[in-house]
Amino acid sequence: MGKWIAAVLILCFANISIAKGPNDVCAQDRETLCGKVERGEGRVLKCMMENKDKLSADCKAKFEKMKDHAMEMKDACHEDHEKFCANASGGKGRKMKCMMEHKDELSADCRAQMENMKDARKKMRKGN
Repeated sequence: MGKWIAAVLILCFANISIAKGPNDVCAQDRETLCGKVERGEGRVLKCMMENKDKLSADCKAKFEKMKDHAMEMKDACHEDHEKFCANASGGKGRKMKCMMEHKDELSADCRAQMENMKDARKKMRKGN
């Protein structure tokens, strides 16, 4: 998996799954499988991905849904990413920050997918 898709997944999935609450279907899996992993720079997400076969059905479904959204965004934004942010160093959300800094210059498809991702994150937080 490329760094760009990893950045998208981290943006989409990590922020949702780390939030505690009744709608966090991955809380138990995260604690059991990755509880000792240091947070930051996508390490917990990487651990979850490495253990995807061990995830509960609900968490796996959530992960796959966000992965699908991330792939759609990656496809729609690939050219924009190459044009504006190919040289942005990875880690700590720098690539996504770069994309956001250029949001007014991005293609309509990319902007739409970024909005879709934002909406999907909101729905996931609410447990939908």
